[in-house]
Amino acid sequence: MPSDLAVILGAAAFAVLFGGIMIQTLIKENSHPAWLWILLAFSVLIFVLLSAAFLPSREAKLADRLSRSSHAGHATGRVVHMRRLNTSESTTLRETKLDLELLLRESDGRTRTVPVVVWVEDVMLHRFATGSTVHVLYDPLAPSKVAIDRRKTPVQLQ
Repeated sequence: MPSDLAVILGAAAFAVLFGGIMIQTLIKENSHPAWLWILLAFSVLIFVLLSAAFLPSREAKLADRLSRSSHAGHATGRVVHMRRLNTSESTTLRETKLDLELLLRESDGRTRTVPVVVWVEDVMLHRFATGSTVHVLYDPLAPSKVAIDRRKTPVQLQ
């Protein structure tokens, strides 16, 4: 998973490069100064959109952090409610953002209900249908922080 800093710097570099080339062209053409402000606003918009598109979700960051932690708790959960929130599509990937309500069964036998919002590739949606069992990771110090265990319950084709 790319670091947030790398994504932000890459988006900023692209926006600055695009804006710089366009501003240089406008200066050569001796255009009206208002176009410089419009171009600056457009460059900022490009930066924001690229950053938002390539930054991983909060749940994906938590899953990555917990999968590398030796202190992460492991549990299985049953999907008691699934709601589709949004979809995202590129030329190679179509994902759906799901709002899941999971009934977790922890290793000591206790059960609790937790919400999880996760992006799932459409071909993997059947694994998150109501009644399905999913594997999750959680932070024992903050049990409300729950993420899908991608090693045992993948959200994308490998």
